[in-house]
Amino acid sequence: MSLNVTDLVHNERITLDPEDILDCGDTELKTKYYNAIINAMGSYTTKPVALKKLHSLLLVETETQNAETVGKIFAALSKIYTKATEPVCNRILSGQCIALLLKIAVDIGEIQKEMSGNVSTLLSVIVNSDSVDCWMPVLRQVMTLYPGPCGPFKGQIWKKLCGEIGCGRIKPNDLGHLFALSGQLGGGGREGVEHTRTFSNNFGLVATTLNKALNELFANVEMFERFPSSGDVIMLSGGGGGGLVQQTTKLAQILDLLEIECSLITKSFPQVREIDCELILSQVSRLFTLTPDCVLQNDIPSNKMLALVLPSLQTLASQLLQALILSTEEDLIPEVATINNILIKSMHMVSSSKVMESLFKVLNVYVRTLGASTGLQFCMDRILPVFAKYITPQQEKLLLQSHQQKRKGGGKKKKNKTDESLTATNVTTKKFINVKILRAALEALGGIVENIGCLLSAEDFLGVSSMLVNLAVGSQIQDPSCLISLIQNLGSLSSVQNPSFSSPLRLCLHFLQQATKHANQSVGESARAALLQLTPVMHPPCPSLAISHLQPQDMRNIIAKMLKGQEGQEDFETMSNESEYEQEVVTPVVPSQVQQSKSIAKTTLLEQKDRKVTKTPSTEKPKPSTINETRVESDESIDENAALIQENLKQIENTKRKRQESEKSQEVVEPKKS
Repeated sequence: MSLNVTDLVHNERITLDPEDILDCGDTELKTKYYNAIINAMGSYTTKPVALKKLHSLLLVETETQNAETVGKIFAALSKIYTKATEPVCNRILSGQCIALLLKIAVDIGEIQKEMSGNVSTLLSVIVNSDSVDCWMPVLRQVMTLYPGPCGPFKGQIWKKLCGEIGCGRIKPNDLGHLFALSGQLGGGGREGVEHTRTFSNNFGLVATTLNKALNELFANVEMFERFPSSGDVIMLSGGGGGGLVQQTTKLAQILDLLEIECSLITKSFPQVREIDCELILSQVSRLFTLTPDCVLQNDIPSNKMLALVLPSLQTLASQLLQALILSTEEDLIPEVATINNILIKSMHMVSSSKVMESLFKVLNVYVRTLGASTGLQFCMDRILPVFAKYITPQQEKLLLQSHQQKRKGGGKKKKNKTDESLTATNVTTKKFINVKILRAALEALGGIVENIGCLLSAEDFLGVSSMLVNLAVGSQIQDPSCLISLIQNLGSLSSVQNPSFSSPLRLCLHFLQQATKHANQSVGESARAALLQLTPVMHPPCPSLAISHLQPQDMRNIIAKMLKGQEGQEDFETMSNESEYEQEVVTPVVPSQVQQSKSIAKTTLLEQKDRKVTKTPSTEKPKPSTINETRVESDESIDENAALIQENLKQIENTKRKRQESEKSQEVVEPKKS
C-alpha cells in the first residue's frame, strides 16, 4: 500500500516532523512530497498550508536538492511574491521561503544564473513594498549573496533603509546589518576603491546625523558638550504630536543610529575601512559625562524624560566602545589612555545596573583584546574598589545603641545613678547581589587575572586574591553561572605566577574539590576542569622519560668524597678538643701520658697530610692506560682511603679513652693534697 503524499500536504491537521521526511532515505518520497507542495501552491485554498509546510522543510534542509526541483520551487514562489493582489500573509511566507531557498541554492551552479537574473525583479518589488516582514528577509539575503546586481538599485535601497530609522518596525540589529551591507552594493572598481568610498560616505552621514540628533535631544542640558554641526545629514522623518512624542521619536532615532554605527564598524567588509576613532570616543565620553542629577538641574519637564532614558543611551554608548575595540584591536593602542579614563570615571559615576553590567563587559573585551598594552595594571588601585562593591556581598550588621536614664537615690550619701538600656538597629541597606552585574564583574576580573595577572603589584594581587577566595570560602554565591565564573577565576588565579606575591593555590583547592560534588552538573564539570588545569602546578611532570641513572663507579666516587669530608671534620674536632683540654688542665698528674697522646695525634695528622699532599715527582712519561686499569687504580685508592679512615678512628678513640683516665686520676689526687 503506497503512501498518499497529496493528503499529507493538503490536510492541515496532519503535521509531521520535517526531519523525519528529509532523513527517511527514500529520495523518491522526498521528490513526490516537494512536487505535491508545488502543485498545492497553485491552488488558492491549499496555498497557505503548502507555504507553511515548505517553510518548515527549508528551515531544516541540509542536503542540496537537484536543480530541477529548486527551479520549480523558486518559480512558484516568485509568482506568489511578485503578485500585487496576493494576500499579505501569503507574500510574507513566500518571501521567507525565497530567502531560505537563495541560501540553499548557493552551491547549485546550474540555478545560480537563473536566480541572479531574477534579482532585479525581486528588488523592484522590494523597493515598492510597504510590509517590512515581506521585503526585509529577501533584501538581506539578496544583498548578501548577489551584491553586484543590486548596483542599479543602490540609491533606492539607501533611501528605503533611512526611512526605517526610528520607526521601530525593524530590530536595530537587523537594521544595522542592512546598512553595513549597503556599502558593498554594485561594482567595487579597481582594488575596491568604490566600496571604500561608499563606506566612508555612509559612515560620515550616520555619524554627523547622530551628532545633530544628540545636540537637539540635550538642548536644555547645560552640562552636555555640543558637537560641531557641519556636514551633510540623513533626512529623518519627524514625529508628529506634542513635545513628548517628538522627544520619544528623537530618542528612538538616536538608539538606531548608535546601533547602525556599531554594525558599520563590526560587520564584515570586503575592503579596508577607515574609521574615525576620535569621533567615536568623543561621542562615548560626552554621553558618559552626564548623570541623572545634572540632567535634572534645570526644572524642565522634558528633562525628566531624558533622565529616565539616559541609562539606555549610555548602554548603547558602551556597546559602541566595545565595537570600536573589537574592530581596531592593536591600532587602538594610541588611544589607550583615553579609554582608561572613560572606563574608570564611568565606573565611579554610574549608578544604573544595566550600564554597570555593560561597562564590565567592555572592560572584559578590552583587557582580553589588548592585554598588557591597556596599562590597566597601573590603574588597579582605582578599579578594585568598584569590583569589591559589586562582588563582595555586604552582610547585615547590628549596631548597639545605649540609652541612659537618671535615677535619684533615697539616702544622703547615695548619688544619682544611671540605667543603660541597649537597642539593636540594622545599619545595612544592601541585602542582595545583582546576579547579572556579578556575572559580568567576575568575567571581567577573570580577564584581568589571565592577561595581566603576572604584572600586578603585590597589593593589587593580594586584593584580587582576597576578593575571590573570601567569596568562595564564605559560600555567598548560589547562582550556577556565577559559581562557574568564580571557579574559572580561581583556576586562573592559582595558575598565574606573580613574582610579587605567592600563589593562593592551597586556599583554592579545598573549594574546588568541594565544587566537584555540587548538585549542578555544569558547576561540577567546571570544577573538575579547573583542577585538571592545575595538575601541572600541583604535580610538575618529568620533562622527559630519560631518568638519570648512576653507575657503580660514580657511586663509589661520591662515597669516597663523603668519607674524605667526614675524615677532615673529625680531625678538626679532635684538634680543637685537645687545645681546649690543654687550657683547662693546669697541673696534670701524669704529664707523660698527656704528652704521649698529643704526640701520637700530631704525628698521625702529619703522616696523613704528607700522604695526601706530598707526591713524589715522576720523571717517566705517563703510559697510556686502558679503562680497566683506571678502574682498578681508582678502586685501590678508595680502599686505601677507607683503611686510613679506620686507623684515624681508632687513634681518636684511644686518645679520648686516655684523656678520660687522666681526668679520673686527677680527681683522686686532689682530695689527698687537701
